[in-house]
Parts: sequence; C-alpha cells; structure tokens
Amino acid sequence: MTTWTARAFSQGLATLAAFAESSPEEDRQARDDFPEDWDPHRFPWLDASLLAWRLHGREDAEGLTAAARRLRQQGKHLSRAERLMLQALADSWCSVFEILEVRLNQGLRLRDLLLDEVLEVRERSLTTQVEPGDVMLTWAMPVEDHLELTGGTVPVLPSHLRPLLDVARRELGTRPPSAEPSERRRRLRRLAPLLFRERMALSEGPPLPSSLEELLDTLPEELLEAPRRRAFQDAALKRPRKTSRSNAELEPGAAYVFKLGPIDTRQDGRFSFYMGVPAEGPIPPPATAKRDAEGVAAVARELKGLTLYGESRLARAGQGVGLVARPMPASVSSIRAALALHLHWGAMAPKNIPPEAIHALLMAITGLIRAAPWDLWNNEEVFPLSLSGALQGTREVSVLGGGGQEVGFVVFDRAGAMERMAGLVDLPSHVDKLIPDSLGLTLEDEPAWVAKCVQDVTGLAFVPDLLRMHRNAPRPATSEEVLLTTAVALALAKARPEEKDVELLEQGARVHAEIPLPLLTGHYVGKVPLEDVVEAIPLRLGKVKKKLPPGKVSETLLDFAKGLTEQVHFSPDPQEELFTILALALSAWNAVVQDTWEPHKGWVERARATLRRLPEADREPMTRDFEMLVARKRRHFADDPRLLTRLDVVVRRGGELGVQVVGLLAPGAWSEYLGAGP
Repeated sequence: MTTWTARAFSQGLATLAAFAESSPEEDRQARDDFPEDWDPHRFPWLDASLLAWRLHGREDAEGLTAAARRLRQQGKHLSRAERLMLQALADSWCSVFEILEVRLNQGLRLRDLLLDEVLEVRERSLTTQVEPGDVMLTWAMPVEDHLELTGGTVPVLPSHLRPLLDVARRELGTRPPSAEPSERRRRLRRLAPLLFRERMALSEGPPLPSSLEELLDTLPEELLEAPRRRAFQDAALKRPRKTSRSNAELEPGAAYVFKLGPIDTRQDGRFSFYMGVPAEGPIPPPATAKRDAEGVAAVARELKGLTLYGESRLARAGQGVGLVARPMPASVSSIRAALALHLHWGAMAPKNIPPEAIHALLMAITGLIRAAPWDLWNNEEVFPLSLSGALQGTREVSVLGGGGQEVGFVVFDRAGAMERMAGLVDLPSHVDKLIPDSLGLTLEDEPAWVAKCVQDVTGLAFVPDLLRMHRNAPRPATSEEVLLTTAVALALAKARPEEKDVELLEQGARVHAEIPLPLLTGHYVGKVPLEDVVEAIPLRLGKVKKKLPPGKVSETLLDFAKGLTEQVHFSPDPQEELFTILALALSAWNAVVQDTWEPHKGWVERARATLRRLPEADREPMTRDFEMLVARKRRHFADDPRLLTRLDVVVRRGGELGVQVVGLLAPGAWSEYLGAGP
C-alpha cells in the first residue's frame, strides 16, 4: 500500500463495512459464499479474504459491489481520496500471481497466471517478505496510473499451484470468451470464493509434492535433520591457525594485484574484478573483465612504473606486464575482504567505510563466533546497552542462533522492542507489520568466494550481513552503525554469564552491557568452577553436622518441579517441553543454593531481572513458575545444597522420557555436610 497510509485505508474499509452491513441480505449472501467457520490459526488469511469479498467482490443484482454501490449513492458527498479508494476497490479483481521481480521498498513485477498479464505493482512492506518465484493468491486494484494490492496475501505452495489453476481455468472455460480487460477481471473477481475455498481444501488435504525439497517439508519433524550448523561454527572450535611469516608487506614502489571472482550475474554472465594495491598512495578503482589477461593488463595501466606482484593464479596472465607471484600481504588481504563484502552487500553496502573499519568489524565478529553466545542465551534474554563517547544513547541487544537458525544479533533502538517483535508473530499475514528500528548482523558461510576472502584475514570462513531497519524500511548502515556493530560484537564475545555486566572501549566508544542470566540452558551458571570441585572434594572427612537428602538427584529435580510437569504428555513435543520446564527449575534451584551457600549473592534477583525483560507472553507464566519454584526450594528443599548441571532429557525404550542431571555439593556447604572446608 503506497497511496494511502495504513490507518487511512483501514478507516476507509471500516466505513465501507458499515455501509455494506446496512444491506443485511446482500451482506449475508456474501458471507454464505465462504465456509461457515474455519480454524483461525491454520487459515489466518480467510478473515481478510472474506472482508474483501463482502466489500468489493460480490455483486448484487445490478452487478455492483458494495464499494461501487457506495460510490454511486454517496460519491458526491465524499472527499477525492475516498472516491479514489472506492473506485479502486470497485475495479479490483482476485487472481493467482507469480512474483517476477522485487524492487526493495518500491514495488513488484507480477504475472497474473490466469490472465497471462505482466503487471507493475507499487508495494513497500511486501518487498521485504517475498522473492522472485513466489506465488500468491490476492487482490489487485488499479489506482490512477498504477496497481496496488489489497485484501490480504495468501501464499500458494508449488504443490498447490497446478490444482488451483486447473480449478479456476475449468470454471473460466464455461464462460463465453471476452477480449475486454475489465470484463476479464470481473469474471476473475467472481471466482474469488472458489479460489479461496480450493486453497483451503488443498491445505486441509495431503499435499502433492512437486520436488524432493518440498517432499522433505512434508515429513515429520523428527525424521528430518537438525537445523543446519554453519561451517564456521565448527571451525571456531579448532585452535586458530598461525599467521604465515612469508606474507611480508610491500616495499615502496611496488603494488600487489589480486582477483575477485569469477562472479555470476544475470545480465553480464561470469566476470571477475581485478585490483592493484600500491604500497603507497591512492588505490585505483578495480577493473572488470572476463579473462585474466584483460583484467591484469587494465590494472597494470593504472599502476605504470610500479613493480607488480600478484597471486600465483595470475602469474601466467601477468607475464606480459612483468607480474611476479608472491604471497598476499596481510594489508592487501584486508582490502580484498572489504571489497568482497562491498560487492556482496550491493545496494545495502555502507557508504564511505574505510578498510580499517571493516577489518575491525571482521576481527570483532571472529571473536564473537569463537565465544558463541548463542549457545548460552536465547533471543528473548536481552542485553540492556548504555553507550557514551563516540556513540551515545541506550539500546537493547538480542542474540540470534539459539534455535539453530540465523546466527548473529539484533540491536534495537528502543527498550521493549523485543516484546513488540514477539507480538508481530501472531499477526495475520495480510496485516502490515511495523518492524522496530534496529540494526541486525547475521552470519552465513555463503557465497564461498566472499567467505574465502574473509577467511584469509580472520582464519574463519564467514559472510556477515548488516541490515539497518528504519521506519519500517531497510537502508545501508552508516559509519557509526558499523562501529556500533563492532562494539556490540566485542561486548558479546567478552560477556560471561556468571558476571553481571561487561564494559569496554572501542574506537572512542564506551559500551556497558548488563548481562542477563541464562535460564534455560540446563547448566550451572555461577562463580564456582564445577570442573575443579570434583578434584577438590576432600578425601578425609570430619564430623558431619548434616546429612545429604537420599535419592538420585534426577528424582529430586522431578519431585521439585512436579507441579509443572503434569501436562507435559499433552505437548506436541513432550521431550522439549520437559527440558524447558526442568531447565527453569534447575536455574531456580541453583539460584537459591548460590544465594545460601556461595559468597557471591544476588542470583535470584539476577534471574528476576532477566525475566522482567522477556516478552509478556513468556514473562508472566515464567515469572509465576520461577517464583513458585523459589518458594518451594526454600520451603521443602532448603537443606539440599547440591548444585545442578548437565541436564538432559532422553527417550528410553518404550518411548518413556528419562532425565539425566549431575549434582555436586556446593563448596560453601562442605563444612556442614562433609565435615571439611573447601
């Protein structure tokens, strides 16, 4: 929607809906064309589709829709904008559209698969949610010199496309042909209930997979492999490689030539970038060519009079200009990585960012990957951020990657944005979503040619993507936002869950972040190194003042959380549900033990602070459960000083769930329970 604001259009539809309801018989007949009821969770788009049919789809005996009737009866009393909207709705039609081209934040090029017409559509919000090749069932309306979409957008799976088109074409084939575009669109509009009913029926029945990929989408989740782990995550577990001493810097009067590519493009086919970096002075712009000899020759002309070195793969092509192969200097590798990222980012590339800033960003991200904060925190456990110096203000940071999907983080401009984001999930697909202003960093291992350039600088093959969202639209990041990304990556890499906060200074920017207490990892978080506790337990015991409670620690944990686990078997994923409940119970248990027997206090309050910043949908039930568990620990399990860790929920023979957990006596309780101090 571009001609009207979302609010103005919604108000116009509400007024039109009131007008339609003033003709109860016509409105009832329109409702009868759709199913009597449906599951709103499975078919959230049907409400918007029915509303569109009632207001600008179904025709009365005179062939007029509700929009056309209101325009005829009240048009002379309405504003120009209202008349324009009613006329656009009166001329709208419903069809199946394939997306041919996406112009970010501007519009779409669509093909009407039933009319076989290519259409240019002005659209903003949808351009960030679709890609070429997607197919959707929706309404289009002409607005003066362009088209816009309305009435909700319903995605059409590849396996549903042919049956849906066949049903529509059979019905159209029963009507006499017409060459008039307006009449052809009216005939399509009359098929809207049929199209939506068929789309609903296809979703209710078993899909007909059209490809192996789609067939995999239909398999039960437990038969599919786990979410893909990026190669750089595994590489980060290995010891960092040593830097080669042979990569000496260039001497004065020399230049180094390198190649980026070949790169595949739709318009120009495969070509490569060639760049020469002199030891001193400005760097000439890169040359593009399809053959190495042409590219090296173009660079050599810009570097006339300099001694040329280059990659070994360019040695043969560079013989004619005197190029000598040698290892790439580290400074040149950084410039090559910056150029590769600039090409990869395209229109979203930050402007006027020096290679040193990109190098600092890459090194900060390398530390982030090796620290892997997504293994500790989920995306709802936010980090409040305070900035001073070169950067100012407060932010909220959410770590991505805990679910095995996108890896990285999001920096929200305002507090509470994470809760607003969580609220967008439940909105119907046809509702425009207002995305909070934010700066996002996500990490992938493709494209490989970019990842290789980054690897030569950092030792890890990854590709960072920056996305700045401002006023619900993406735009390139600024130099300050690149610095912010670098500083946040460093802070997250430095963050330790047992600490309350982290502070650092980066390029004049001071960053202070409060560290949330991870509550659902199933592991102990605290100041006591449990690995050393086992080694330090005294062999000679003195007089014991208290005895440890009997029974296995796993049975104790289940007894402790029994008020929350009674309905687990009703969950779609009982194993995951039980782990989540017991992980929260473990965190509550440990927090009470730590506040009682460890010298560092305040663990229960840190957990509460983390819970207070969760989205409301999770905050209220988790806070209620946590407080119940804390009270239960203090009332019924107060004399059990064991710290719990390494929680796991397994499926045993016969399908029963089993719990595994390790319990270690808190060192602060040794004197009472072992008769010896730590």
